Amino acid sequence: MQDRELDVILFGATGFTGRLVAEYLAKHRAAGRWAIAGRNRDKLAALGFAVPIIVADALDPDAMAAVARRTRVVCTTVGPFTKYGSALVKACAEAGTSYCDLTAEVPWMRAMIDAHDAQAKATGARIVHACGFDSIPSDLGTLLVQDEFRRHFGRYADRVTAYYGASRGGVSGGTIASGIEIARASKDARVRSLIANPYALDPDPAVARAPSPDEAGLHWDRKLGRFTLPFVMALSNTRVVRRSHALAGYPWGPGFVYREVMTAAGNARGLVFAAALTAGLGVFQLAMRSDGVRELLAKRLPQPGQGPSRAARDKGFWSLELVAEGAGDRVAYKASDVGDPGYSSTARMLGEAALCLAHDPLTAPGGFLTPATAMGHALAERLRAAGLTLAVTS
Repeated sequence: MQDRELDVILFGATGFTGRLVAEYLAKHRAAGRWAIAGRNRDKLAALGFAVPIIVADALDPDAMAAVARRTRVVCTTVGPFTKYGSALVKACAEAGTSYCDLTAEVPWMRAMIDAHDAQAKATGARIVHACGFDSIPSDLGTLLVQDEFRRHFGRYADRVTAYYGASRGGVSGGTIASGIEIARASKDARVRSLIANPYALDPDPAVARAPSPDEAGLHWDRKLGRFTLPFVMALSNTRVVRRSHALAGYPWGPGFVYREVMTAAGNARGLVFAAALTAGLGVFQLAMRSDGVRELLAKRLPQPGQGPSRAARDKGFWSLELVAEGAGDRVAYKASDVGDPGYSSTARMLGEAALCLAHDPLTAPGGFLTPATAMGHALAERLRAAGLTLAVTS
C-alpha cells in the first residue's frame, strides 16, 4: 500500500472524540500524510486543520469504498457503530486498508468478524476494534504482564486479574448513544445470549473453554485488602482479551482465566461506595430494558457531539493494576494515564494505534485482530512515549 495517497484518514473528525483525535494527530510530528473526513464540509473546515478534507456519508457504501481506497489506514470515531460503522468496515476489508476504532459494541464486533474476516485475511487488511480506553489497557496490559511473568518464571501465568482503581472522567453523547443501541439490540434473545458468553469474540464462540463468569456483585479480596465490584466495561474488555488469547493460539494454556473488576477502599467508606455503585449499576441495567426509559434517557442525556469541558477532561485520570498468578508465583503490572479516560486518554490511544498501523513494521497478518495481536509491543512503546504508564510494580 505504499502507493496510497494518504497514510491515515480520520473519519468523524467533527464529533466530540473525533476532534480530540484530530488535535492529537495535528500535534504529532510523525503523523505523515493524513486527512479528516465526515459528512459536513463546513464543519470540517471550521476545525482549522491544514490537511485535506474528505466529504463522505457513513451510510453510503460507495463513499466508504472511495475513502478506503485512498489511504493505508482509516481511524474512525463515528458511532454508534451498529448504526454507522458497517459500510466502512466492509470497505476497508475489501480494499486491504487497515482500520481502527474505539467501539465497545460486542454484538456489532461479532457481526463484523463473521461477515468480513475472511475478506480481510485475503486482502491483508488489519481490522482492529476497541482501540481506546476500551480495550487497550486491558488487552495490551494482559500481554505485557504475561510477558513479564514468563521472563521471571519461564512460563505463563494461569490467571490474570485486572483491578481497575480510582478514576475520574465524564461521559459524551456518543458513548450514551452507543450504550442505548446495545440496550435496544438486547431485546433479541440471540443478542442477549451472545453478550452473556464470556468468549463471544473468540473465532468460534461455541467452543468449550474454561469457565470465566463475569463479576456479578460485591466481594472482599483478602489478598488485595480491598472490595471488588463489577467494572462497567468488563463485558467488552474481557471478550477482547480472550479473543487475543485465541488468535495467538492459546499460548497461556487452555485453562487460562482472565477476570476484570473495579476496586474500592477496604474500609467502611469503601464498602458504602462499592455497595452503592453495584446497586446503581444493577438498577441502571434493569431500567435500560424498558423502551420508555431508554427513549427518555436518549432525550435528556448529552447528545452526540457533546461531552465534558477541557477543564474537566484535564482533571481526569485512570489507574489499573494487572496481577498475573500461577503455581504460587505472582507479577503485578501497572497501567495508568492522566486526563479523562474516555476522551483525552482515549484520543492518545486511538491516535497512536492509527499511527502504529500506518507507520510501524508490523508482522501481524490481515484479519480482525485486537490491539495486542495487531500491534503488541510496538503500540506499548508508542503509548509510553505518549505519556502512559506501563510498568512492572512487583
